[in-house]
Amino acid sequence: MPSFFNKMRLAAVLLAVCGPVGAQTTTINEWVVPTPKSTPLHIAAASSTVAYFTESTTNKVAQLNTATNTFTEWTLPGGSMPHGVILSSGTVVVCAIGGNYVGFLNPVNSTGTGWFMPNANSGPSHVDISGSSYFFTEANGNRIGSLTPSTGMLTEWPVPTANSNPWGVAVGQGTQVFFIERATRQLGMLDTSQNTITEWPLAPITGIEHVTFSNGIVYFGDLNSSVVATFDPSTNVLTSWKAPTPNAGIPEVFVSSGGLINFAERRGNKIGLLDPSLQMGTTNTLTPVTQPTVPTTTKIHSLRGTLTPVTTVVLPTATVVNPVTTGGFTEWAVPTPSSQPFGISLSGGTTFFTEYNANQVATLVTQ
Repeated sequence: MPSFFNKMRLAAVLLAVCGPVGAQTTTINEWVVPTPKSTPLHIAAASSTVAYFTESTTNKVAQLNTATNTFTEWTLPGGSMPHGVILSSGTVVVCAIGGNYVGFLNPVNSTGTGWFMPNANSGPSHVDISGSSYFFTEANGNRIGSLTPSTGMLTEWPVPTANSNPWGVAVGQGTQVFFIERATRQLGMLDTSQNTITEWPLAPITGIEHVTFSNGIVYFGDLNSSVVATFDPSTNVLTSWKAPTPNAGIPEVFVSSGGLINFAERRGNKIGLLDPSLQMGTTNTLTPVTQPTVPTTTKIHSLRGTLTPVTTVVLPTATVVNPVTTGGFTEWAVPTPSSQPFGISLSGGTTFFTEYNANQVATLVTQ
């Protein structure tokens, strides 16, 4: 049973989410992406009204401005298949799996630079930033890469487990870089100072794709179940919780202030929130295996050009939604049926998310 203090904290969370009766409402606003069948995947919020996302099947990077109800889309070279996206000092950084490059877009003047991998079909998929360098996974090349654009130098570390299909990546503390081995169901950690890779098997969690890091802890969800999980690399302890919706399918999580875990439910068609302090999770101690990895460093080339932005006004559909709270979980149903929420990002009290199947981008806002 929750303690008296946890009950009080739960009441405070509910008050913050729902507000006094009649005083606050939660609204999901949905905008249809102008390009049909664009497959919006990952999203990065720049502010409470602006977010950038990738359109995987139409080779575009796009901006949604909710204040003006406008989409701005930039078309990348054919076959790029943009996937992961982050923001770096106003620059949009994307991984182009099909184009075999890491791209940098200045949305102010629409100039772009692509840094191309030296090995064919490396498949850069996700990227994160550490200082002046960008770490990314090479899904097909089975490597972790680090690019320093100021010098054009690329360093690559092979993953010890063959054909691991490294996917999501998150820079940790110091010289740590965490990543998901999608094919072998493992969490990996590259230590760039030691040139070692540590791997932890994550079974029975089987559908891990994306990962994030905050305050010494690794966070992720399971696309094959309803599990939201954290991992403490200092203790090797995995803690997991099951969302109330069965077989929710959780592709991505976003950690907000206070350690709250925001997540998308692709099969559950919901947006979820977990306060780990209000619900005890199941813990399991994992066994790490650390192996050396020998990096290679290569001077790589880039191509620079100007892209042509296309701006379209799209009015949203707004729906008031009621939260459903179960223990430490709160869930909101997405109004569009079978929309398959996927990427998620927060800024200034606004939750942005993509709807993979519905070709929409949406926000969840409580006012």
